[in-house]
Amino acid sequence: MSETIESKLVKIPQEEYDQLVEPYREAMTRLEVRINGLNEDYRKKYRDYPIHNVQARIKSRKSIEKKLIHRELPVSAISAKENLTDIAGIRVICYFIEDIYSILSLVRTQTDLLILKESDYITNPKPNGYRSHHIILGVNVFCLDASEYYPVEIQLRTISMDFWAAMEHRISYKKEYDNREQRVA
Repeated sequence: MSETIESKLVKIPQEEYDQLVEPYREAMTRLEVRINGLNEDYRKKYRDYPIHNVQARIKSRKSIEKKLIHRELPVSAISAKENLTDIAGIRVICYFIEDIYSILSLVRTQTDLLILKESDYITNPKPNGYRSHHIILGVNVFCLDASEYYPVEIQLRTISMDFWAAMEHRISYKKEYDNREQRVA
């Protein structure tokens, strides 16, 4: 019988996970507040809201462990910090494609944020049809003695792109689930 990813997991201790995600959570929260503020400023200036919804999440310990294993990296908090840029994530759901680019334009004017990477899957969709604009921003987090930039991945998409991505993910997950049941039988 073949081993599943779950059975291969080397676990990151809960205390280490909690320490790892603490500054990412702060960076994500600061960026989420900023995005909501930009949406309000946009509304005041143009009498329109470009953003329908903002969702934020911290990647679970199990997801971090699986991603490190998938990439054949050591399973540790240090490895996660050094190799993963999506520990903190924000999804910005806009009404129209033009709204995405308006928000991106506003984000790019924020001089205290570092643009670490961008991927435009709207102009260049993935082969499976996935469309979204990803931007990884470095957010400065201050501690007692120093400050450090932590990456936060923002995915910007329209309501219809979000619906498609959710359905595609659900279908892929269902296939994986169905195949797992077939293997056990």
